[in-house]
Amino acid sequence: MSPKKNILCCLFYFGLTISSTVIGQQKLASEVSAVLQNDTLYLQNKLVAFTYLWNHGNLILKEAKDNRTLQKLDFTNHKMPDMYLPGEEQESTNATIKITDQRRFPNEHLHKEVAIHFTLGTLEIKHIIKIYPEASALSHTYFCKGKAKNKQWVVDQEAGLGMIEKNEEAEISSSERIAMIPFDGPHWKTNIVSFKEATDYNDNLVFEKEILPYRKKVSMQGNVLMATQQQKDIGFFLIKEAPIDYSQQHYPGYDFQIDQAGITIHGIGISPQDIHEEWVQGYGYAMGLATSDLTALHYAALQYQKQLRKHIPERDGMILSNTWGDRSKDSRMNAAFILKEIEQAAAIGITHVQLDDGWQTGLSRNSASKAGQKWDDWSAADWQPHPERFPEGFKPILAAANKKNVEICLWFNPSKANSYALWERDADILISYYKKYRIKVFKIDGMSFADKQSEINLRKLFTKVMIETQGNVTFNMDVTAGHRVGYHYFNEFGNVFLENRYTDWANYYPHRTLRNLWQLARYVPAERLQIEFLNNTRNPHKYREDDVLAPEKIPLSYTSAITLVAQPLAWMELSNLAKTEELKDQFTRYKKVSEKLHSSVVLPIGQEPSGFSWTGFAACQSHEPTYVLLYREHTQNDSVTLHIPKLKKSAIPNCILGDTISILQDNNDPSRIKINSPKQFSYGLFLME
Repeated sequence: MSPKKNILCCLFYFGLTISSTVIGQQKLASEVSAVLQNDTLYLQNKLVAFTYLWNHGNLILKEAKDNRTLQKLDFTNHKMPDMYLPGEEQESTNATIKITDQRRFPNEHLHKEVAIHFTLGTLEIKHIIKIYPEASALSHTYFCKGKAKNKQWVVDQEAGLGMIEKNEEAEISSSERIAMIPFDGPHWKTNIVSFKEATDYNDNLVFEKEILPYRKKVSMQGNVLMATQQQKDIGFFLIKEAPIDYSQQHYPGYDFQIDQAGITIHGIGISPQDIHEEWVQGYGYAMGLATSDLTALHYAALQYQKQLRKHIPERDGMILSNTWGDRSKDSRMNAAFILKEIEQAAAIGITHVQLDDGWQTGLSRNSASKAGQKWDDWSAADWQPHPERFPEGFKPILAAANKKNVEICLWFNPSKANSYALWERDADILISYYKKYRIKVFKIDGMSFADKQSEINLRKLFTKVMIETQGNVTFNMDVTAGHRVGYHYFNEFGNVFLENRYTDWANYYPHRTLRNLWQLARYVPAERLQIEFLNNTRNPHKYREDDVLAPEKIPLSYTSAITLVAQPLAWMELSNLAKTEELKDQFTRYKKVSEKLHSSVVLPIGQEPSGFSWTGFAACQSHEPTYVLLYREHTQNDSVTLHIPKLKKSAIPNCILGDTISILQDNNDPSRIKINSPKQFSYGLFLME
């Protein structure tokens, strides 16, 4: 292209960018508002509206309204501010507010940001509220700097059981608080959800508990809370945006306290010793509204989370392979082997080939080689391609991958020495691989939130990479061991590498993988989870002969279909696969609908996967299922009737994938469908037109 044409193209693109930005800002201005009027702060979008008493910056919630149903929660008599830090000044002063339009990174969702500054004595507080046009929730995050008066904010103190005749109001919690949401009247019910990571050791990842609030405070662990009131047909959800309980900094032992007066959220993740002259980010929360139907609350909570990282198909959509699942470790890692993997990936329809641990010069302690010693501390030289395994560097494999339209991805383990003090150097290493080779996907292993500084520096690392790459990188956040990000923290940086499962250890069962996805999908957007399928012909002798759920007895087309609403992960050496035609056909057709699936809100339907169930997912747009993915496990029943909320009466199922399942809608109740399949371990993906 000539220099003149190049300049014209650049100007044309620049003009389009400016035009797009202006249109986005105009749309945001028309749909989102934040106004401080006298002593009241009004925050709203087309879905919800929240009203707060200004209270010199330390907000007090006064009203929450669902703009769709016009139902509202009235907290007129509520007088307690959201933030409470024991031992600090309780009167806030020097309050200021700044309202701006922001994007987290250049290609992310535009939103309204409300930045409130106030002081509690010598302690400075920054309260950031984000309002997204398409979310029925507001997010709140607190930052601290300056000097704290108290030495400790977390006080582990449970009040004793008093006599029932003692009718005084419950005392304020002695621990710090980041939110206080009163109940508007009686008859509330709460569902609290806690999670497990460290999936090398845990295979039960979601725990739900129902609490009817009473006089005495109940302390509960969890990242998600759903509260419903049937009489007014209104509900709200709370998401504590933090790692899971035991991975949080300065954890008080609980996240929520609940009594008949309302709910408080605890654990800011900062201690007075962490505070200095720069802002230190604490944990936050989101509050959103829906009806009292739990499915509506799940939908609203998922839709909110989808705003935190925009799903960009060319960045975030992937059918990724990683060779570690065959347990060769790095013994086969070399250029010749990876070239074979690329060839097979292209033949199957795999879009990304990830080089796991062993591509680098500095071999880790997980290496098959005795020379492997690295884990916590790495030099810059360690992160060059291994000179013997890749004597020509990455040039040959990148050329082959580009020719086959396959992306190369890398494994990376940041140096955790001195609380990730070398975060900037590690960020520069990743940026260099992006700029030199256009590598955009990095699996991040070995993370440890050992202390607050580790968390701060890891955030700096990922943020710098995202800024320097214009937001074009995806991090696969490994949560298989240690104290890591969980499911509701660092969401803006990528997806979650969920689990290591191996036929070698007989701990891989397709139905258990499906169960983990099915349970998590109510509380985490499914497209943010990498879900594995293995080469099921390996290690049949590791399973009992009479085990009907052993992987070898289940078609590969079915076990791979388990992953389709998530990010499919071929956890295997692709070049070991004997039969690939089924996968090729499946992934060819899947790619045509994957973008629509991942842009939808995915909800689990049917029975909980057990190996002997009828189960599945509904992918919804505007609350209505547009795609339905159904699975028949090893059940003896050829048919079942399932309930799929809000299914259109005129829906005509069009089978996109699978070939043995049929659907018949109930004429009297469109949400009930009868499903039939003569074959165990069969599935069907249907477009419900």
